[in-house]
Amino acid sequence: MLSIQFSTAQNQKKNTVISKNYCTEIGRFDLLIDNDEVAGSYLLIHKNALGGVWGRLKGNVMTGRWHDADGKGDIIITFTDDFSFFTANYRSDDAPEKWYKDSWHGALRPNENASFEFNNKTYTCE
Repeated sequence: MLSIQFSTAQNQKKNTVISKNYCTEIGRFDLLIDNDEVAGSYLLIHKNALGGVWGRLKGNVMTGRWHDADGKGDIIITFTDDFSFFTANYRSDDAPEKWYKDSWHGALRPNENASFEFNNKTYTCE
């Protein structure tokens, strides 16, 4: 009887994972948010390679790590309150004293188009 109640309680647990699909200057960025844990992948169009980010979310700021064909390092992604737009600061483990500030931007994919213009930048979604 106890195992049936436990099984039922597990099945009733609500899924808290939120999926976001962003378009950025370097290509598509897919993000999963589970409470305060964040993980995502992005496409480096110029290298035809995938990269990844993971970290912790506090409010609308994610602090974590990135890794791709260009290297790896620390990243801070700041989202708008509704998570419709972000800007990122990052640094490489190869040059930890140099932060690239406000250098990566993304906006939620608005439609099925491959790209769009926003704030004088071209955002690519594929």
